[in-house]
Amino acid sequence: MSKRDTPKDSALVEAARSLEEGLTRFEALSQQLQGLPLQSEKHLERASATLASLADMDEDLRVRITTLVGAISQVRDRQQAQAEAVHARAQELQQRTEVFKDLLVRYGAVGQSAGDLNMRMQEFAARRQQAKTAEEHAEVVAAFQALQDRMKEVAEEAQAVAQSAEERDFNDIARQADSLRQQLLAARNKMALLHKSLGGG
Repeated sequence: MSKRDTPKDSALVEAARSLEEGLTRFEALSQQLQGLPLQSEKHLERASATLASLADMDEDLRVRITTLVGAISQVRDRQQAQAEAVHARAQELQQRTEVFKDLLVRYGAVGQSAGDLNMRMQEFAARRQQAKTAEEHAEVVAAFQALQDRMKEVAEEAQAVAQSAEERDFNDIARQADSLRQQLLAARNKMALLHKSLGGG
């Protein structure tokens, strides 16, 4: 990676480095002042000049400290903004999870109803084969009508789940619920043909 491609340091890193460099120079000059002799006019003048330089450097250090504090404040504000975003996302996740669980419960209930209908259809087929008398045939026709009505209800429940899931962007559940609805309607249509063969309307 070339120098041109080297990522630029953050304001916090630059401010910390600048303060460290300034502090290092200040400490070095301060130690130098401590070791200067004070035994002649020349010594005194040199010590005074060094002291003046230290005063200037002290003011410069204050500016660098202020810059670092500002950079830290910016970092704190960034962290706070990210923390708030994370909190908002966590709340959204919780809400979405609750909606997903509710949809799963509803879909599970529809699936259970569809399973019960499958058993009733098998029982109906057996009763149809066993029906001999006119009274038994009438009972089969009545049972058929109740079964077909229930299939319509469950198909509508599946459609409601599919619509709710689609509105909430849970497309997997929407597709599964719609597939179940189509299966129920197909089975209901087959039952309707059977109804006609039994002399129904």
